[in-house]
Order: sequence, then structure tokens, then C-alpha cells
Amino acid sequence: MTLPLLAMLAVALAFFYWAWIASPRSIQTGREQMLREQGQASGAIFFPVDPRRMLGYWEETCVLFDPDARKACIVRGKTARTVDFDYFRTWQLLWTEYPRNPISRFQHIHFLFETNDFDRPTIRVAVPSIPYGEAWNSKLSILMS
Repeated sequence: MTLPLLAMLAVALAFFYWAWIASPRSIQTGREQMLREQGQASGAIFFPVDPRRMLGYWEETCVLFDPDARKACIVRGKTARTVDFDYFRTWQLLWTEYPRNPISRFQHIHFLFETNDFDRPTIRVAVPSIPYGEAWNSKLSILMS
């Protein structure tokens, strides 16, 4: 009775080690390598990641900016694409308002970028709050000028 219980505990510990430690480390290492490769290919610097120059979430779509090289790296999952700043034609900060919901009145807060790419005319980048989005709206105006 004790041996099967110990075996199940060992399997559970191995699973939790993989899920909470090994897998996130490999994802982080892969992301770092991807950003290094994008930087080397474009002459921009995206790694180490500066949170002040990153818009969005790693789990979704995010954009990293290098103002010196005037390049942006669009990261979506395990893929990344480096573009010039003129790739972005316009951007808007958008959200959905639910006036009767006192807890989370503003939801689906995101930037909608219009691009000059026929295959990918818009890019949606989620942000955590309206004040954060407004701050980034000002940053984008500075970056793109």
C-alpha cells in the first residue's frame, strides 16, 4: 500500500517540477533566444527586455520597441517579427464600458494598430488598464514622431 502511494507522490512531484520550474525556464530561454536573433538580424536591441519599452503581455501579443534603431519587435506566442516604426500607420486605445458593472466597468482594454501590411492590416495588443493605456498612448506619440 505504501509503495504505490510513494510512486504516485513521486510522479506528482515530477509533474509539478516540470509544470512550475522546468517548462517556464525553457519558455523563457526560447523567448530570450528569439529576441536575440531578432535583434541581431535587424540591428536593434530587444534583449534584455526593458519593461518600459514593452507594450502588452507575453502570454498574448506584445510589442517591444527600440527607439534608437526605430524598430519594433512584434511577439505573438513563439513567433516574432521585427518591423520599422513606419509599419504602424495609426493606433487607437479602445475598450468596452459596462456602466452597470461597478467592479470591472471597463473591459477589453487594448490598442488597435493599423499597419501598412496587406496580410496583417491590424494588430490588437491588450493592456491592463485605461491609465496604463493612456500613458502608452503618449509614449507612442513620442516614439513615432
